[in-house]
Amino acid sequence: MENVEEFYDHLSSSYSDLIRKCVPRYDELLNNMFLYLNPNFKPLRILDLGCGTGNLTQKIIEQYPDAQIDALDLSEDILGECKKRFANKSTINYVQADFKEMHLPATEYDLVMSSIAIHHVEDSFKFKLYKNVYQSLKSGGIFIFADQTRGITDDIYLKNIACWKEEAFKLGSTEENWKMWMEHQDAHDFHSPVGWHLEKLQNAGFQEVDLLSKYLMWAVCWAKKN
Repeated sequence: MENVEEFYDHLSSSYSDLIRKCVPRYDELLNNMFLYLNPNFKPLRILDLGCGTGNLTQKIIEQYPDAQIDALDLSEDILGECKKRFANKSTINYVQADFKEMHLPATEYDLVMSSIAIHHVEDSFKFKLYKNVYQSLKSGGIFIFADQTRGITDDIYLKNIACWKEEAFKLGSTEENWKMWMEHQDAHDFHSPVGWHLEKLQNAGFQEVDLLSKYLMWAVCWAKKN
């Protein structure tokens, strides 16, 4: 069985295509991450946690073209794809790191964002990550992430999985694609309810937390450091 890094190394060249066949309303999900940011908010230092091939990074560049961006991911091959995609951008620094082991610099960032990555670590490490992100933000800094979540009951969770499968096939996923995602999910994914995330964000120190949007399993959460 591949570990998380090996799985994404294997998918690196096809990830952007596969994710749009897998995640319902993917572009809407990314857009919702920016929808509630004040137009006067002008972050100069931004961290993209689990940047993948750069889909969220691209949105960040479009929204904040003058910002310095740290694009962080576990997979060396995925980072390689991201580097190729933004070969002409000198404002991006690439970091290979594991969420479980990394130590982010203190009061470094104005904005930290993450798209469909945090569910790859267990709950205990999620909470450590939230504390790590909190201390890395400047006063007034914001943390926004989109991720897969678990229903508050098993019935809700299983219904979301069933609806997800139906939508993924409408988007062009195949049985082979679906089997691959489910095998990966069973081995490496750790879904937590939205309420759990909001509580742990508050426990990590964030003064303002909220759920910005949710469709099936995919939620966008907000946390601000005052």
